[in-house]
Amino acid sequence: MKIALVQYLLGHRRFSENLKVVDEEFCLAPPIILAYVAAILEKTGHKVILIDANALRLTKERVLDILVDFSPDIIGLRADTYWFHRVVEWASFFKMKLNAIIIVGGINITLYPLESFSYSCFDYGIAGEANESLPKLIRALENKKEPYQIQGVIYRNNGLPVLNPPSDKAIEFDTYPFPARHLLPNHLYSSFTSQLKNYTIMLTSTGCPFKCSFCAISKLPYRERSVNNVVDEIEECYNRYAIREIDFFDATFFINKSRAIEICEEILKRKIKIKWSCRSRTDIVDKDILRVASLAGCSKIYYGIESASDKVLESINKKTDELQVRYAINLTRKYGIDTLGFFMIGNPLDTRESVLSSINLAKELKLDFVQVCKTIAKPNTELNRYLIKVYGTDYWKEYILGQKKEFRLPRPWSTLSEYEIEKYVRKFYKDFYFRPVYIIKRLCKIKSLSEVIRYIKVVIKWLFCNR
Repeated sequence: MKIALVQYLLGHRRFSENLKVVDEEFCLAPPIILAYVAAILEKTGHKVILIDANALRLTKERVLDILVDFSPDIIGLRADTYWFHRVVEWASFFKMKLNAIIIVGGINITLYPLESFSYSCFDYGIAGEANESLPKLIRALENKKEPYQIQGVIYRNNGLPVLNPPSDKAIEFDTYPFPARHLLPNHLYSSFTSQLKNYTIMLTSTGCPFKCSFCAISKLPYRERSVNNVVDEIEECYNRYAIREIDFFDATFFINKSRAIEICEEILKRKIKIKWSCRSRTDIVDKDILRVASLAGCSKIYYGIESASDKVLESINKKTDELQVRYAINLTRKYGIDTLGFFMIGNPLDTRESVLSSINLAKELKLDFVQVCKTIAKPNTELNRYLIKVYGTDYWKEYILGQKKEFRLPRPWSTLSEYEIEKYVRKFYKDFYFRPVYIIKRLCKIKSLSEVIRYIKVVIKWLFCNR
């Protein structure tokens, strides 16, 4: 069958944890999950296109022109909770204009399947993983059969949505084909901190064994890809797509120290001259892993610092402390690896003093970058469960159903007001990035004109458009 996968336009949402300029400029990443879906479909013999309207800045009307030329049997979209009503808008538009089946997947379909299918623009859905269920669904549609017995599929029976529960069988991550990057405009992707082209992102594991109250990733099963499988994809990125910088999007890349070291050693063994970055906790790095990571091309580590206050860290079940943070950052700098610190404002027990301490800590640590978020109750997190307990209702469910508009969620756990949190987030960025010593240091590290242009664009947006 002919299948078109569409990544719709993104942007800033009122309930976002980030400032508008951060949502719009921090990272233009490839839609890696859709690229996995494309690879699964190609592997089973279908003709696939993937339209990244977000990277190409295409309106749904321009995407329609491409779809008309391709004449797909099926259109696939991914529904994230934040973007759910954008998905409904685009799916409804394509449904009205084209004679194509609409299939939707993504974490929102898993969390709120029946609520999502209260919208008639969706014909079928995939809850859970698509590696096995999606090919089975397509085969059923080819044979004009309804997918009554296929696990993880949502369909309609007499107009009413029906969910076949997803399989609880653990799927080996290595069985997934590599993402179909040949369908993507790889030259367009970058992040605020990236320096080389082409740039892409990769996943080498899913889930996280830690249980931070603000994060939903720990609700996913933790699975790892094998060392050779990971490095084979790195090698494909380098040789086939001329990619020179990779950002590993794993929640905690170094959690399995021996595996991480083996990946680094395999990169060195194959002599792949790649720059890469990853995310890590501060309490799981040591000189052994940082030394070999640096040799293998690790140029940057994103650390989840969150706060300078040990009491605040305890309140969000982070299980780290300031001493570990200082040790990890100083050790990372010793091996020539840049650091980005993730911070949060609006956590339980946060005060004006704790926020100012976090700002001072970021400067004292001489971090290369910071990203500062407003703590929010994301779907499927402990904080959201607390919000439901306090108010007796699930905002995200009501938002999906169209019963609640887009607004900034309350924080019953915080004594800081919305105004104060917003003010301190802006102050954090201003006090960190607009220091003369920092600006001079950053200018000395710039490697390309595109990097300069990216920084100038962000500064202009910050000064004139960041409202």
